[in-house]
Formats: sequence, C-alpha cells, structure tokens
Amino acid sequence: MMFRRMVVLFMLALILALTTGLGSTAQDLTIAVPTDPDSFDPTRAVAAASWEIAFNVYEGLVRTLPSGELTGGLAYNWNVDETGTVYTFHLREAYFHTGERVTPEDVVHALNRIRDPEVSEARAGDFSVIESVEAAEDQIIVSLSRPHGPFLFTLAGMPGAIYPRGAENQASQPIGTGPYRFVEWRPNQHIRLERFDQHWSDSEPFFTTVEFRIMPDDSSAVLNLKTGHIDVIPRLEAALLHQVENEPGLNVHRAPMNLVQILAINHQREPFNDPLVRQAAAHAIDKDEIIFGAAWGEGQPLVTGLSPAMAVFHNDEITDYAYDPERSRQLLAEAGVSSPSVTLDLPAPYAIHVQAGEIVAEQLGTVGFDVALQIVEWGTWLERVYSQRDYDMTIVGLAGRLDPHEVLVRYESSSSRNFFNFQNPEYDALIAEGQTASHDERIAVYNRAQEILTEDVAGIFLMDPSQLAVMQSAIKGWESYPIYVVDAARLYR
Repeated sequence: MMFRRMVVLFMLALILALTTGLGSTAQDLTIAVPTDPDSFDPTRAVAAASWEIAFNVYEGLVRTLPSGELTGGLAYNWNVDETGTVYTFHLREAYFHTGERVTPEDVVHALNRIRDPEVSEARAGDFSVIESVEAAEDQIIVSLSRPHGPFLFTLAGMPGAIYPRGAENQASQPIGTGPYRFVEWRPNQHIRLERFDQHWSDSEPFFTTVEFRIMPDDSSAVLNLKTGHIDVIPRLEAALLHQVENEPGLNVHRAPMNLVQILAINHQREPFNDPLVRQAAAHAIDKDEIIFGAAWGEGQPLVTGLSPAMAVFHNDEITDYAYDPERSRQLLAEAGVSSPSVTLDLPAPYAIHVQAGEIVAEQLGTVGFDVALQIVEWGTWLERVYSQRDYDMTIVGLAGRLDPHEVLVRYESSSSRNFFNFQNPEYDALIAEGQTASHDERIAVYNRAQEILTEDVAGIFLMDPSQLAVMQSAIKGWESYPIYVVDAARLYR
C-alpha cells in the first residue's frame, strides 16, 4: 500500500513538473528582426526598426490602433478648444517601469525636449507648432501656434513617447510605461523585454518574455522558424515565401505595408539637379520588373509618395512616367549629358532594397547611365546618406504614417527629413495649407502636392511591398498596423 501511494505521488509530481515546464515555455516569445535599432532615445531615433520594438516599451498621450485610428494612451481623454489650438489632455494613473507614478511634470519634460532643436535635431521640426506645454493638476495643456491637423498623430509616434524626468541613457536603456519593460540589449544579438505587471490596462499580455533576435540573414531566420527556435518573422522577404507558405505548422499573414519604396535622388548633385535627367531616369524604370524580381510579385506599384493604403488621401488620377527607354535616351541627349556616372547606395540589411537596386542599375545602364553599386551597413546609411545627405541615389523604404502630412512633409524644403534636397515653393505652400485646412480641403491640397512630387520627380516611387508576417500556427492575435510596429501584447499561444 505504501509503495503504491509513493508511485501515485511520484506520478503526480512528474505530471506537475511537466505541465509547469510547458507553461513557462509557452510564455516566451521570440521574434526575428533584421537589424538593431539606431537608438531608443525618442529625441534621436529615426530608423523604423526602433519604433518597431519600442512600441511595446513606450507610450505617449495617445496611441495607435491597428485600424490607424487613435485611442487614449497615458491620456484617457482630451479636448480641443474652439480655436483648434489648445489641447487639454487628462492623465490616467500610470506607472513607469521603475515603479514610479507618471506625473504631469514628466510629460511636460518629455514634450519640451522633443521640440527643442538643440536636444532633438532630427525631430524638433515635427513639433515646432507647439508654443507651450503646461501642467495643471492631472492635466496637460498644449498650446499650438496655429491649428495643426496632424498634431495628435504626431504624438502617437515614438517622438511623442513619455519617460521619467531623471532618466539617463534612454538611447540604450529605455524606461517607459508600456506593457513590456526593457531588460537587455546586446547589439547584433537581441533585445529582451519582460511583461510589466503594473501597466494601467486591464488586460495582461500573455507572454512573460519577448526577445527580438537580430537576424540579418533571412534564410537563417526561416530555418530557425522551421525548427521552432523563432516564433515570428514580422516582415519576411518575398523571395523566401515559397519556403514557408505551405509548410505545416506555419501561417502567413498578408497586408499592405503602407511603405513607400523609393529610388531617392539627391537634387543637389549633378546630374540630378537637371529635371531632364531626373525624367530620363524615371522613364528608364520598369516597376513591374522590379516588383517581380525583388518582391516576387508581392507588391503594388506606386506613382507618387503616398501609398494607396492611405486610400482617403491617395491621388489615383496621377499620370506616371511610363517605362520608355527610348524617351529616356532622348531626354539625356536634350540635357547634353552623355553616360552620366552615378553611385547607387543600398542598405545592406534590407534584401528587397538591395535586389531592387541591382535591377534598377541594369535598367539605368541600358539607357546610358553608368551606375556603380555600393552596399553600405545600416548605421553608415543613416549617418552618411540620411543625415549628411552625401549620396547620388539610394533605395530605401519610407515607413508609413497615420496622417498624410507626416508622409508628405518629408519633401518640404526645410524639413530635417528631406534628405532628397527637393525644393518647390508651391509644394511648400501646400504642405503649410494642409495643416490648417478642413478635411475635404486637405484632400484637394494633398492631391496637388502628390502631382508635384511626380511631375518634378522628387524621387522615383517604386512599390508598396506586401507585409508578409510568418509565424508558428500556434501563435494567435497577430494584427498588422499601417505603421512599422510589432504589437507583442496582442499575441498569445
């Protein structure tokens, strides 16, 4: 009898140990991403890869839903006065990952830093419309110099993130209020997050630990997915889709990426300071060939700087520069340019841009351009191409935004994000007008702005690739956003 009881107790203990082990394993999530963030400091980060991860760590006064609509973040409610220039945000009770309560002073501090050009050279321009930020008990009062339609959408991005007043080293050790807290960043290896149990929301994320594993090699990421070492690849290169699409135990989710893949042109560099040369380059590009060759057909051709994913504001009536190599050669002759030599810089971590660049180089070569390809590391691209504007041509994906102003302001002549060096006075005036116009007026304004981008060849707009998110079939709750983020808190197993 004693022996039988011991056997039963042993079996119960074994079952408990096994089920406990399974439970803990089920609460770990591993996500493969191709590159490290450039920074977690909201005042300095410019790479989309930063917000992709930081979306889980930081929150602003408002936040984004998968639909692209806005909802309350650290502010549970807000109202705007009759002039459209004074916003009053009502703060909820929330806590930083340090356990300290969020105060109005913390919010004022963060918003004042992001609008200070000496602190945030890259982002201050987006917040220049703010005249003052004040705290009044549990309220934040933001006064604008003029009505600004995109203001709330600007607050919903990483630059609007709130962090403690005394926080140091936010670039590599971020402190926020989101559903996950930052634990560790080992460059070129991983970023590790843990569930934050003091989050203000009523819903608790399923996964205790989320690891964003840096895997620049897509083939390696797919192999790790198949062997169960990776749970999710948020953005699979289309060239590898055939390896996972019909694989048992894996699911693929397709959605518009709301991303503009652009062949960017430096307008201050010869020969592209001549509009005839830019037009020649535009006529040399076969976008369908690029979509097939670089994205295996998983993309939509673009004619302007706004993706059709932003359906309300996208101009469907624009006439694009048709693929016409002969016309391209004629334009080069009219410009008096023979065999123009240019360098095409391509960012190494992004295969779709590198592959598109290889096709573009061939297409430009057939009409007389002498194109030298140069593959550069992502940090180098951000510093030299984006920040210093030291390049001839490049291909990159411009991440989508929630409001058209946040996309189209990139080409405004004084914008810090205008690494194209594009200048057009009419365009600048339209961008200013669109910020204060009514909804219907904004549609007309942005339609004309898009026409100018295409007519003047601000860049050569290639495609909006499909977002191909592939994951273990046991992973549920995936939501695609119109911006470049991974919402780990929605996922469960």
